[in-house]
Amino acid sequence: MKVSEKIKKKIKEEGLSWIPTSIKNHSYIWLNRRYFNHYKKVLPIQDNLIVLESQGDLSDNAWALYEYMKNNGYLEKYHVIWLVDNLVEARRNHWPNTEFLEKNIEGKPNAHWAKALATCKWFIYDHCGMIAPFVKRPEQQVIYLSHGCGYKASKGGDPTSNPTRDDMVTVTGPLAADYMSEFWSEPIEKMKITGYPRLDYFFKDNDGVAKKINDRWHFDTYKKVIYWMPTFRQSVAKQISEDYINNQTGLPIFETEDSLKHFSDYLKKHDLLMVFKLHHLQASLPVFKKHFDNILIVHDEDLRDMGIQLYQFIPFADVMISDYSSITVDYLLLDRPMIFTLDDYEQYEKSRGLYPKNAIDYMKGYHVYSQEELQNSLTEIISGVDKYKNERHNIMSKYHTYVDGNSSARVLKLIGVEKD
Repeated sequence: MKVSEKIKKKIKEEGLSWIPTSIKNHSYIWLNRRYFNHYKKVLPIQDNLIVLESQGDLSDNAWALYEYMKNNGYLEKYHVIWLVDNLVEARRNHWPNTEFLEKNIEGKPNAHWAKALATCKWFIYDHCGMIAPFVKRPEQQVIYLSHGCGYKASKGGDPTSNPTRDDMVTVTGPLAADYMSEFWSEPIEKMKITGYPRLDYFFKDNDGVAKKINDRWHFDTYKKVIYWMPTFRQSVAKQISEDYINNQTGLPIFETEDSLKHFSDYLKKHDLLMVFKLHHLQASLPVFKKHFDNILIVHDEDLRDMGIQLYQFIPFADVMISDYSSITVDYLLLDRPMIFTLDDYEQYEKSRGLYPKNAIDYMKGYHVYSQEELQNSLTEIISGVDKYKNERHNIMSKYHTYVDGNSSARVLKLIGVEKD
């Protein structure tokens, strides 16, 4: 849709009240761009300055990389600036050689923000990328740590729409490199197989995290703990798009409160706990305000308040249920059973698209299309059967070149961030 058409549509839907705010915001963006270009001309690159950004403040791959630096002496040499949404909350942390700047520049001029981006040697991000609308300096490195490799096909788009392109994209293995290259319309040469920093948590001692989890949710009292982390479906098909929530749960397989109640009864009978880690729009649905004895809804805020990163939390799942999400590729490293809910596979493939084209063949686990099939799969798993173990092993090397927990170290070495 052209810009003029978007403006006409917005005026039709919202009237003219938004125009003064829009003009002001665009003026600030223009001013911040002027700041950025000025600092590029008059200030040198700071060879020890790293700017980090994550979706969700201080989280995901960017946080895991930073934490590795913090715990291994890198901050004695390097200065880190975090771009965050909640500046007040972030500034409660006092880490060496670390400062925080507000990420959002639409509502105000911010010379400090522009100076940081114009003079940093490295800009490292895992989802959004605030430097993208600006033309970086040749000496700067823009590193995209990636948000994960799942099965969703690219929506397309113009890869030249952002003046600043990534210098490097981290991936986990050869198939992931092909996927990310096609997804972002970037040359395969930019895809660097290092592993994701967040996956290093799978190889670390989790005793402190385990205590927090068991003190609050008592995972250790159940026979098995199952996580369900579904894709938030985005598609042109109404039934599986962002406005697809026309059932009570917004989930595949389970469409009603009664079906969840029956499932909770099944879980209770077998001494199982189901942990739903849902998209916030799904988690806010009325049905998830109800109590189900053996179903637990975990929100991002719950983990944040406990000081737990998502990828520190994932290893406590004995079984993973998902669909087209990158979590199933990451979970391969834990070598545990997986269940794929695929009741909308054909619709999803036609509307959003999947990668590879025969994506279903790469999903090594139970393929279920109904509540009965899901429960039968769980019953088999808890009896000790792991019939897809060999298939997982066979696919592992396509997605994961490294199985060692040293991804952060590889990323830093590759981009030239060294302690000595």
